Amino acid sequence: MGYNRPLMNLRIPLFGLACSALLACSATAKKNPPGGGGGGSATPTSVATPAKSEKKGPLGPVGEKAELLRQAADQLDKASGALARGNKNLAEQLFSTAEIFVGPEAVASIAPQFREGAPPRVTTPTIKVDTTAAPQPKVEGNSEAEDEAAKVPPPPAIGTLTGTLQIDGKAAGGFGLVTLEPIGGKAKARTPKRHVIEQRGREFLPHLAAISVGSTVSFPNFDTVFHNVFSTTPAGAFDLGIYKAGEAREFTFQKEGIIRLGCNLHANMSAYIAVVSAPSYVVTDGDGGFSFKRLAPGKYKLKAWNEKSKAPITQDITIKVGKNEVNVGVTADAPAGPQPDKFGGKRG
Repeated sequence: MGYNRPLMNLRIPLFGLACSALLACSATAKKNPPGGGGGGSATPTSVATPAKSEKKGPLGPVGEKAELLRQAADQLDKASGALARGNKNLAEQLFSTAEIFVGPEAVASIAPQFREGAPPRVTTPTIKVDTTAAPQPKVEGNSEAEDEAAKVPPPPAIGTLTGTLQIDGKAAGGFGLVTLEPIGGKAKARTPKRHVIEQRGREFLPHLAAISVGSTVSFPNFDTVFHNVFSTTPAGAFDLGIYKAGEAREFTFQKEGIIRLGCNLHANMSAYIAVVSAPSYVVTDGDGGFSFKRLAPGKYKLKAWNEKSKAPITQDITIKVGKNEVNVGVTADAPAGPQPDKFGGKRG
């Protein structure tokens, strides 16, 4: 399944309940060859049992701290060994495990050794979230729905546009995005907003979200396992690190582009954020269908993208008063299978 081992094999004493969700993060994995670059997977490694206090009963504050330090040292030793073998991804996971035991400040001086080559790390404190919140939708993003909610009046003359994204003359399948930008006219930039992409049931929801440039996305964890959300897309590369259920971190997307999300602990998890500068946009349905219902007549630059595509295609279109229809051909050149880990190592 592409899950990784080091965060699974932790032996947690009674005071480590907050870390216990790590135990479910992994299933099976394969080891990177010696000298491999990233190593999204690793062979199961047995974690040595930390030394125990001879004292019976509760350890007490000093004993508990000593136990944490022993476990952290054990993880750091294994992280160093994995790094020496060229398995960056395994090394960073083991290091992160040690970091959870003793706190980031205690190991900050050696963190760059394990995180060099990964996307920029977000180190702001996690935010508590309501774990009873309802799930997010499968997809999200419709500029006209936003305008209607904000009571923005429609243009005096209205054209509509319906169509389907196609690959080789057939409905593309999967979700996608269509944006429209007036040609020869300056469109007003949309106000950035706050959005949520959650981790629930070991998947991202929404799977595709369209947001305006400058918008901030919160990434709450609703699962009983830890997650590590990241993206290596140049327009919005980031690494949120590991955090547990009921917590979230945020990231603000300042550049236009299609951002591919992944979880560094679960290779099967993926999602997309379409960061849009165009004033009009809509996410397609699962068959590639889309519609705009309140467009001003005129010439537009249309951009279209499907999750099977590497990049959007662009074409000009004229919108007349009344009904307009168009079918848009997109590419199917995106690589299949799990995306690489945050160091670029192959997974799956």
